[in-house]
Amino acid sequence: MDRDDDPIAAFGSAEEGNEPLKPYMDVTLFETIDKQEQIDLLTPVFDAITLAGVDYDLKAQDSATGKRYTLLKDEKVVEVFEMNTSLTDNILAAIEKNKEAE
Repeated sequence: MDRDDDPIAAFGSAEEGNEPLKPYMDVTLFETIDKQEQIDLLTPVFDAITLAGVDYDLKAQDSATGKRYTLLKDEKVVEVFEMNTSLTDNILAAIEKNKEAE
């Protein structure tokens, strides 16, 4: 998660608005998936990560074709994703699948 595993410090709060999501937004896709749609895709992901506990984290890395999102649990890679309209469903499914495997 980060910032000493405090979800509000790591992902922000209502007062901060969408500022904590900026590093996760893929501006190269704004023509196909606009800023608000990316916010709508990312917000439930971070809500789920916060609820799942401090074991989970999502890292964003820039690549030649856009951002790549790495879902981690206990600092081990669970799965890697790219920004698309199924991002939320894909990450939530990976968290659930990983929980079931425990």
